[in-house]
Amino acid sequence: MILLQLRTGRASGFGEDDARVLKGSGIPVICPVDAECRFTQEVGDFAGLFVKDADKAIIERLKAEGKLVKRDQILHAYPHCWRCSSPLIYRAVGSWFVGVEKIKKDMLEANSQIYWVPEHIKEGRFGKWLEGARDWAISRSRFWGNPLPIWRCEDCGKTICVGSRAELKELSGVYPEDLHKHFVDKITIPCECGKTMTRVPEVLDCWFESGAMPYAQNHYPFENKEFFDNHFPSDFISEGLDQTRGWFYTLTVLAAALFKKPAFKTCVVSGLVLASDGKKMSKSLRNYTDPNEVINSFGADALRLFLVHSAVVKAEDLRYSDEGVREVMKSIIIPLWNAYSFFVTYANIDKVTASPAPANPVNPLDQWILSETQTLVEKVGGALDAYDLNRAVDPILRFIDLLNNWYIRRSRRRFWRSENDNDKLEAYGALYEALKTLITVAAPFMPFTTDAIWQNLRRPEDKESVHLEDFPAVNEKRRDKSLEFRMASVMSAVSIGRALRSQYNIKMRQPLGKAELVTRNLDEKNALVEMADIIREELNVKELIFSDNEEALIEYEVKANFRVLGKELGKDMKAAAARIAALSHDEIRSVIEGATLSIDVTCDDKSVRSIDITADKLDIRRNEKAALRVLNEGTLTVGLDTEITRELKLEGDIRDLIRGIQNMRKENGLEVTDRIELYIFGSDSLKEAWERFGETAAAETLAVKTEWVKTDGQITLESAGDEGEDSWLVKIVKV
Repeated sequence: MILLQLRTGRASGFGEDDARVLKGSGIPVICPVDAECRFTQEVGDFAGLFVKDADKAIIERLKAEGKLVKRDQILHAYPHCWRCSSPLIYRAVGSWFVGVEKIKKDMLEANSQIYWVPEHIKEGRFGKWLEGARDWAISRSRFWGNPLPIWRCEDCGKTICVGSRAELKELSGVYPEDLHKHFVDKITIPCECGKTMTRVPEVLDCWFESGAMPYAQNHYPFENKEFFDNHFPSDFISEGLDQTRGWFYTLTVLAAALFKKPAFKTCVVSGLVLASDGKKMSKSLRNYTDPNEVINSFGADALRLFLVHSAVVKAEDLRYSDEGVREVMKSIIIPLWNAYSFFVTYANIDKVTASPAPANPVNPLDQWILSETQTLVEKVGGALDAYDLNRAVDPILRFIDLLNNWYIRRSRRRFWRSENDNDKLEAYGALYEALKTLITVAAPFMPFTTDAIWQNLRRPEDKESVHLEDFPAVNEKRRDKSLEFRMASVMSAVSIGRALRSQYNIKMRQPLGKAELVTRNLDEKNALVEMADIIREELNVKELIFSDNEEALIEYEVKANFRVLGKELGKDMKAAAARIAALSHDEIRSVIEGATLSIDVTCDDKSVRSIDITADKLDIRRNEKAALRVLNEGTLTVGLDTEITRELKLEGDIRDLIRGIQNMRKENGLEVTDRIELYIFGSDSLKEAWERFGETAAAETLAVKTEWVKTDGQITLESAGDEGEDSWLVKIVKV
């Protein structure tokens, strides 16, 4: 069919590629289709018929004349009108062009000066599009649009491109107050030949206007020349990936043509937001949730943060889901609000006036969170300076987690104390400073939540809104990188220990006898030893043991990998296997860490053969020592003694009781300062636990009176007993 089209010369009127192939061939462009997609009189038998409706009639005629080679249907993607879904066709029309190919070198040079995010767009999608750029058709046959400023004489063919209203008045004697087509078309210009020049009927492609935005918005060059010269190119623009062939392209074409430089210095490219099924969002298909409904359900900040912290800001497509927005609200927005709520609740109880932390707080926890606050400022600021929005969010999420799950949780008892001593006031100051810095840094990502918090935390000298504040600068006096490393080492040890408990279904409330920590990193070991009390409390163990060698926790069992070594050693394999089985713990460890171990093997003929041993030539197994559960991560190995003695079980029962009572307080709507009376009952085992640790439970739950008695109104609380056979009976009464 393609050969047939080439021979007839008709395909060039209906396809871009066909027209390009036939360009310059001498074959005329024939397009017997009018603007309404109907055949013209050139196709006599089918004149006036819509081209798609003529398919069957044309096929029947070809068949009748014996010219039909094959009749078939091929399923393929086809363009349709986005409004009415009618099928579209390619049709050759006359057009005005910008000679893009003449300035291609300038465009490529301009692109080389642009900072793209993500970086691959520069030499990839956009760069390759520029390399293959062809002349740009800028005219459209429409009514609405900026009239193409070209006047032409139909008699002599002279053409003028008018550059301003003033020039048009000079040429025509008429100053155009309104530039719409139906006003401008009335203006004529006398021609040198004595005839009259009229404006060509086309209007400008709207993308030409978009590309002219930097100049048009300042009415340049007729006004604001100095301002424009000082602000061009623009610092930053952002749009979707599809604009590599749209706005980004037209901006670059015009800037390269006019100034031989880019129109913008930095461009952040976003991907497309698709429906959850991977299809384009469509009003007619209703395959997405109404944005108003999303905002009303989860908040604008949750939606904003979901989008910013996703692949869409990396020029990748994103499948939108309500669940994703809900998760952002649950895991980010609410934890931030909880940290703020904690501060406000206790500050109001203690009637504390908010103020920043002192220059040199005494408590290491305060020093640490203030140092981490400056790390937050540094990392978010650095990512924003690099226009990397996705990377800028990560430190905010990390800090919210550190603030809630480490600083506040570790400092909770400091806020609970009844007296307002210096340590308590410093804790308030540190938390206040951390919260204010956090919301200032996070304001661009969570504008509504952060400003709501700011309105309550701001001091008289602060700006009215967090969005009027400058982005904070790093305060190096608050930095203590050594302390950050030490605390990170502690949190790593705690994380590994908790993972072990989770793996073996041992609740955190159940005390254990001991934990053993092994690291060969001296700095890490010093940090762990220094903060041993924190680790012991976090892992809920009675004893902490430090070691430099994993032999304290595990035993290695090693065998030769016959599949690998057999090919190399042949008949000497048996002797080598015996030697490998006798490798020491240190030798095995060195191989695991990537070293090559050279061993001597005595062969059957009494000769000695040297063999290089690497990890792939060994089958290594780590066997935990009795009652120990071991986990390794990087340079740190943690072992937990999981044997639960009678004493440990009783204490675990009390921990469960305390947690249950605290939940009852919340469910009954008690304030954190409310005192209660506590009525407890249970089995003989639970009574023994109560007699040993009851005072601790009373202090933790603010119980001013306790009584071991079975009475009406008691609620059942499960204990940590075997298979849950023991249950507490509990009743609380507000005093």
